[in-house]
Amino acid sequence: MSPQDGSFEYDVFLSHNSADKPRVRHIAELLKAAGLSVWFDEWSIKPGEHIHDAVRRGLRASRKIVFCVS
Repeated sequence: MSPQDGSFEYDVFLSHNSADKPRVRHIAELLKAAGLSVWFDEWSIKPGEHIHDAVRRGLRASRKIVFCVS
C-alpha cells in the first residue's frame, strides 16, 4: 500500500519522547483495540533496522501523525 494510490499501511503514527513511552504505549494499545493500525516504535521497528529509515517509512505509510508532547 502506498499513499500514491490512496491507501496507507497505518491509520496513525505515534511520535513521542522516550520518557512518555509507557503512556503512549497505553494509547497505542487503546487505538489498536479500537481497530486502528498503529505505527508504534516498539511494534514497528525491526531488530537491526536503522531507526531513521524505519521512522521515515512509517511516516510515509501513515494516514495521520500524532505527536505526544509533555
